[in-house]
This record gives sequence, structure tokens and C-alpha cells, in this order.
Amino acid sequence: MDRQIFLGITTSAQWILFLALSLIIYSWIDRKKWLQLTGQGLFVALALFAVWVMNSGIITVPEVGDGISAPAEARALTFFLGLSILGVVAVIGLVLNYLKSSARKIPNLILVPVGIFLFFMVYQLQRL
Repeated sequence: MDRQIFLGITTSAQWILFLALSLIIYSWIDRKKWLQLTGQGLFVALALFAVWVMNSGIITVPEVGDGISAPAEARALTFFLGLSILGVVAVIGLVLNYLKSSARKIPNLILVPVGIFLFFMVYQLQRL
């Protein structure tokens, strides 16, 4: 796989992830519900992008022998799988907000720490 394409795909996902996390965290500070909903919507968009990346075959993983660590492409697919799972959590959060459930804050408590973990995970991948 071409390194520039790999960096382009992961960097664009990383910036959108950063924006989504920033909006959700800022919504806690400023108490603006529309910022939270926008952040959750960005997580859903990221999940759709991640599913497209995983299914399109853009990222091809080279064969690895015994005793060699997983290549960056394999770890990138793990990153995109994590984004897909966070997208499902964000959809649950959007539905709970729509239903005005008392548990509507719980998905954000999952999105933020796992999203920060994925942000730094992709940062490490880009340095390889």
C-alpha cells in the first residue's frame, strides 16, 4: 500500500475524531446540547467511513512471518474497527437523546475515553 494513501486515510479520520471529541467535551463545559449531538453525528459519519475503508480493500495487509510484529496496516484496520464500534455507541446515544432517557449521558462517557485512546493509537501508527 502506498504510504501517502495510508497517511491520508488515517489523518483524515484522526482530524474528524479530534473534532468530534472536542465538540462533546466542549458541550459538557458550555452546556450546549447541539454540540453534543454534532459530535455524536461525527462519530456516526466516522463509523460509516471506517466501514467503507474496511470493505473497500484500500488497506491491504502484507503477509507476516513468525516472530514479526503486526504491520501498521493491520493495526490501522483495528483502529477502523474501533471507530465502527464507537459509531454504534454514538447511534445509541442519539436514540437515547431522542427518547429523552435518563441514560443519555452514558454513551458520551464511553465515546470520549475510547476515542482518546484511538486518537493516540492512530498517532502512533502514523509515526511508523
